[in-house]
Amino acid sequence: MSNKIIIAEKADAGRRIAYFLSEGSSKQKRPKGMSYIEFEKDGVHYYLIPLSGHIVEINFPETMKDWKSVDFSELIDADIIHVSKNRNAVNTLQALSKDVDTVVVATDYDREGELIGVEALDIIKDAQKKSKTTPSIRRAKFSALTKDEITSAFDDLIEVDYNLADSASAREEIDLMWGAVLTRFISVVSNRYGKDFLSVGRVQTPTLGLIVNRELEINSFVPQQFWKVQVVFHKEGDFTGEYEGGDIFDEEEAEKIFNSINGRNGSVIQFEKRNERIGRPPPFNTTEFLREASRIQIAPAKAMNIAESLYMRGLISYPRTDNTVYQRSINLKSVLNKLKETEFSKEVDMVLSQEKIRPSRGRTEATDHPPIYPTGAAKKGALKGDYAKVYELVTKRFLATLYEEGGREIKEATIRVADYNFLTKGVRITKKGWLSIYTYYHPKENFHPDLEEGEEVEARDWQKNEDFTKPPRRYDVSSLLKKMEDLNLGTKSTRHDIIAKLQNRGFIEGNPVRPTPLGIGLIKSILTVESQIAEPEMTAALEVDMDKIANSEIKKTEVVDLSRKMLHNVLNDLKKNESVIKDTIREHLRMGSPIGECPIHKGKNILHIKERSFSRLKCEDDTCKIDFKAPARILIQLTDKECPVCSLPQIKAIRRGQSPDYRCIDPSCEFNKRKDNFGSCPSDGGNLVVRQSRYGKRFLGCSNYPDCTVTYPLPQMGLLSATGEKCEHCGSPLIVATRSRRKWKFCPKMDCEFNKKKTDKKGEKSDKAKSS
Repeated sequence: MSNKIIIAEKADAGRRIAYFLSEGSSKQKRPKGMSYIEFEKDGVHYYLIPLSGHIVEINFPETMKDWKSVDFSELIDADIIHVSKNRNAVNTLQALSKDVDTVVVATDYDREGELIGVEALDIIKDAQKKSKTTPSIRRAKFSALTKDEITSAFDDLIEVDYNLADSASAREEIDLMWGAVLTRFISVVSNRYGKDFLSVGRVQTPTLGLIVNRELEINSFVPQQFWKVQVVFHKEGDFTGEYEGGDIFDEEEAEKIFNSINGRNGSVIQFEKRNERIGRPPPFNTTEFLREASRIQIAPAKAMNIAESLYMRGLISYPRTDNTVYQRSINLKSVLNKLKETEFSKEVDMVLSQEKIRPSRGRTEATDHPPIYPTGAAKKGALKGDYAKVYELVTKRFLATLYEEGGREIKEATIRVADYNFLTKGVRITKKGWLSIYTYYHPKENFHPDLEEGEEVEARDWQKNEDFTKPPRRYDVSSLLKKMEDLNLGTKSTRHDIIAKLQNRGFIEGNPVRPTPLGIGLIKSILTVESQIAEPEMTAALEVDMDKIANSEIKKTEVVDLSRKMLHNVLNDLKKNESVIKDTIREHLRMGSPIGECPIHKGKNILHIKERSFSRLKCEDDTCKIDFKAPARILIQLTDKECPVCSLPQIKAIRRGQSPDYRCIDPSCEFNKRKDNFGSCPSDGGNLVVRQSRYGKRFLGCSNYPDCTVTYPLPQMGLLSATGEKCEHCGSPLIVATRSRRKWKFCPKMDCEFNKKKTDKKGEKSDKAKSS
C-alpha cells in the first residue's frame, strides 16, 4: 500500500479536506509531539498534516538583536535566518515523510499559501535525504471547502508554483529589512524604546502618509466665500433650479442676478426626459467586499477574519481574490438551489424566475480564485451577530449580480428667469431590479414634473445663499482601501491588516480616519528629508517587481538586492537629518489628540496630551478652565453628559481588562470623590478610595497614603458600589460588585471570615444539589 502526505494550511481546513476525501472515516492521531489525520482511500494510506500558518519564520541572527549597538547599515546587509516556529508540525512532517511516495500541497492557493506549502516541502525533503527517496510533489487547487471542490481538486492535481512562493518570500524578506531598520532608526533617534517604539514599515508608512497629507491639506485649507442663487418652481409640486453659472464668488454679481430674478416666473427653454439603466454591481473581490463591510460598521480586519471563518466552514468561497468575473466552471444554478435552504429563498426564487441568468462582470478577470460568493447554505439562526451580517452581505451581493438591472427616469430642464438660466433635474426609480435584493444601496429620488418648451412655470421662492468652499474630506476606511488599491499599496490580503496596525499602534483613529499627533509627527519628520518612505511610488514599484517574480520574469534575489540598495539610500538621507527628525516627533507628541468639542469654547477641541507617567485633558483655548491631570495608559472618551455636581463634562475612562468608568473631567470634583469613596479605613479612619497601580490594576487604598499603607485587592472587571455596611468580622467596608447580571457582596480583605462563609454556603448548596 502506498503512502501519501497532504499538507493543509490550518486545522479546520484539514479536517474538512480529510472528511470529504475519506467520506467521514478519517481519524485524528496525536502521538507524543505530533498531530495528523489518518485515512485510507482506494488502496492508498493518507496522512493529512494540518499546519497553523507558517511553520518557519525569518529573522536576523542573535548578534543583531541589540538596537543601540548594531549599526543600521549592517542590519540591511545582514544574513536572514529561518527559524522553526511550530515544533509539533515539524516533528510530524519529519516522522511521517520517511516512507511516502507522494506529497500533496493543499494550502490556500495564493502567494502566502504557496510559501507555507514550500516551507513544509523543504522539511520533508531534508528528512528524506537520509532515506534517499524522492517523493512526487503535487498541488491541489481549490477555492471553496466543499465536497465537490475538494474531490475535483484532488482528481486534477497540478504542479507547485515555486515562483509564486518566491514572490511571497521576497515580500517577507523586504518587509523585515525595511521594518526592522527604519523602526530601529526612528525609535532610537527619538528615544522611544520598549512598548513606546515607533513602528515604520514599507507599506504602512506611505499609507499613513496618505492620511497625514490629507489632514495637512484640511488644516491649511482657506475657505472661500461664495453664493448660490436658486429658484423654487412649482408645478404639481415644488422643484428647485440652480443658476446655470454655478457658484458665484463675486457678491455684487450674485446680488445683481438675485435682484433681476426676484419676484419673476420662469419660461422653459429646454426639457428632456430619458430612461437610464441602473447597472448591477460587479461580483465581490476582496477590496470591494471589505469596503462594503465597513459601510455596515464592520472593520476591515474583523470582516476578513469572519470571512475566513465562513470559508473554513464551507459557507463562502476563498475571500482573498482580485477576480470580479465568475468562471464558467461555477454552476450558478446549483449554488442558487443550495441557497433555497437559507432565509434568502424569496430572493433566490426571484433570480431563478428569470428566463435566462446572466451574471454581471467586473473589470478584473483572474484565474487563481473566483469572486467571493456563497458556497453553502447557512440556515436562519445558524450564524449570529457580525457573522450573520457578513454572510448576508456576500449572499445578497451574489444574488444581485445575477438579477435584472434597475431603471430610472431622468428629467432635466433649462428654465429662463429674467436674463438668467436655471437648471433643474429630477430622478425617479422606475424599476428596482437588483436594488430590491441588495438593500444596502438607496439611490436618491427627487420630484420633477413634465414640462414643455415655451411653458411658463410659476416661481414661489428666490434665494441667494451664502456658503464657503469645503476642505477635502478625510478618508473613511472604505475610501482608504480603494485609494490603497489604486496606488498599489499592499495587496488584497494585507491592506486591511495595514489599517488595523496603524490604529493599534496609535498613528490613526476614528472613521473617518484622522492621524494622531504621533502619526503626524512621524510623517512630518520623514518628509523633512524628502524621504521616499512616506510616498507610495517606491512601494508600488516593489509590488510590481514581486508580481514579476510570480510570473517568472525576474529572480527573487534581484528584487531583494535592489530593495537593499534603495534602503541604503533612504537610510543615508535620514541619518543626515537625525536632529530634525527627533525634534519634529517630540514636538507633535506634546500636541495631544482631540477627544471632542469643548462645551465652554465651541469650535475648540479638548486634547488628550499623553506624557510618560501621566496625561492631561486640556482645551485648545489657553484661557479655558479645562486643563486637568489624567491617568496615563488609558483610553479617554468625552461624553455628552454634564457632571451633576460642577456641570463640567463627564469622561469615559477605559482601562484594559476593566469596565468603563464614567467620571467628571475634573479629578478633584466632589462627584469623583463620592464615587471613589468606599468607607472608612479600619486602621486610621481615613477614606478607602479606588486607586490604580502603575500597571493599571485597580485596588482600594487609604486616602492618607503614604502615612497609612492599608491596601486591598479588587476584582478588575465589573461595576463597584459602596454598601455603607461594615464587615462584622474585620471592620472593613463591604462592597457590591456587578458584572453582567451577576451581583455579589464581598469584604475587600480577601482572607476575611465573611468571604469564607460565603464560599462555604456555595459549597453546601452544591452538595445538596448533588445529593438530590
